[in-house]
Amino acid sequence: MRHPDTIPETNPPATATPIEKIETSRRSLLRGLGLASVGAAALAAGCSKVGTEASAAPAPATPAPDTSGPAILGANESPFGPSKKAVEAMIAKAALTARYADGEGEELKKQIATIEGVSPDQIFLSNGSGPILAAFGEMVAAKGKGQLVTSIATYEGVPRTVAGYGAEVIMTPLTADLSVDLDAMAAKISKKTTATYICNPNNPTGNMVDPVKLKAFAIEASKTAPCFIDEAYLHLCDDYDGNVMTSLVREGHNVIVCRTFSKIYGMAGQRLGYGIASAELAGKLGQVTRGGGVNHAGIVAAMASLADTDFVPTMRPKFKAGRERLFAMAKALNRPIAANPQASFVFFDVGMPNKVFAEKMMAEGVRVVGRSWKGYDNWTRICVGEDWELDRCEAALKKVLTA
Repeated sequence: MRHPDTIPETNPPATATPIEKIETSRRSLLRGLGLASVGAAALAAGCSKVGTEASAAPAPATPAPDTSGPAILGANESPFGPSKKAVEAMIAKAALTARYADGEGEELKKQIATIEGVSPDQIFLSNGSGPILAAFGEMVAAKGKGQLVTSIATYEGVPRTVAGYGAEVIMTPLTADLSVDLDAMAAKISKKTTATYICNPNNPTGNMVDPVKLKAFAIEASKTAPCFIDEAYLHLCDDYDGNVMTSLVREGHNVIVCRTFSKIYGMAGQRLGYGIASAELAGKLGQVTRGGGVNHAGIVAAMASLADTDFVPTMRPKFKAGRERLFAMAKALNRPIAANPQASFVFFDVGMPNKVFAEKMMAEGVRVVGRSWKGYDNWTRICVGEDWELDRCEAALKKVLTA
């Protein structure tokens, strides 16, 4: 199932011929692998005698961005790409995709466990974090008899699955500054509650809850039912060490922490996620999320990414600069906005239905989320992009919101 944010509400203008589209796709692929400078002649070199006699052009220091398509600012992907070491690892191990990655998966679990300070049997893997959210949602739905307590305007993976199985979903309002209201959530927990869910930093608002309050909430809530803390965007925040909640699992509380390689690690298209829980719960959820196996290339890329200790510190300021620029755009237009964003996006009031706004932005060559969150129909979430994408976004916002 595709991530809901990757499905455009409107189709981009069909201005290119089929051949032009193929060439653009090929150039984009080569650029992503750091091979764009070789050009079409070098690509053909491996396939023809004439090509082998052609000399490749020297590689530019920084490949020019491909601005022929729309600016993609709607799906929370990393515009900066994965670690070069991850790309090298995937290429080196490509031939092994014919085999199941059971052994490599166990090695990755050991690697994560060492970083998180838990036992490897407390780690479980999946093809992205989506299957983890869905598996947990199905479990706590308890065949329609369960009850989930969460917040309004949060990520839908768990609540959507719980509701799909006919169980009760209680969503509490946000605070005045658009943060998840832990006190309101705590007030709704009862004997019927089978789980609580907090996304931190929250999607779509982008802000965070106080770590001291979150720890206190999770400890108390987990006495009644599992507390699921979704940390998909945590590596992007200003203070990772002060907000990470893995210690709750180490201390034996009934807490599940979920992470993904789709965000700061730039692997949204490769699909690799993991959860941290008690050994018993990790075993149960791992049996479901593993299914027929986790993808091999994702595992080797994840291992290389974690070993590349310079990667996250390099990416973090890039995302911070991007979201601060987006925040400044919204403020300059006097738009109400969720304060202190800490993820890869900002959330603000555009003064019109979200779908209408998305259509207007697409007409200016900028793709944003074309859907809304309950109670926030006139609010949108715009994600960090490359500089040219943010340039185009800024021009489009000025045109669309001041017309």
